Amino acid sequence: MLKQATNQNLEYLEDILNQLNDDQFSRSLEILSKSTIGMHVRHILEFYTCLINAVKRNDVVDYDSRVRDTSLESSTLNCLNTIQNISEFLDGVNEDIDMKLRVNYALASNKEGDETITINTSLHRELQYNIEHAVHHLAIIKIGIRSLEDSFNLDENFGVAASTIRNKNACAQ
Repeated sequence: MLKQATNQNLEYLEDILNQLNDDQFSRSLEILSKSTIGMHVRHILEFYTCLINAVKRNDVVDYDSRVRDTSLESSTLNCLNTIQNISEFLDGVNEDIDMKLRVNYALASNKEGDETITINTSLHRELQYNIEHAVHHLAIIKIGIRSLEDSFNLDENFGVAASTIRNKNACAQ
């Protein structure tokens, strides 16, 4: 189920990446507080990549310390290649594994004391987190896409949580 939900989100991304040109993708949009669609796509992909790298290195997941690859903000092709890498990784996931997650919610650097904590997690829990994180950013991406002058084909469930889709379907019956 986690693979299926992740793949669905990645398919939504692929679909829109195949419709956008790099100018549209990297255009600063007022409605997104001057950020770009590419920035939100990069953000989604980097979280998955960060998780994958932690699994491959048998290391702690630390989303705050992820590598920020700004080339993903301007190149739909780079994003499509990254999605392919994520999909290939998911194909090899057959079981859950125990992991550690490093987090820090301090708003300022604290040189005196370390406010970072490490908590127990698992690959499945982090995939679940990344699914919800992706849906949130897909919803923002949808707002940006709709603000562009061009028309795009978006799946009606693009950027909508599974629970919302189920509820909407139940109400329609």
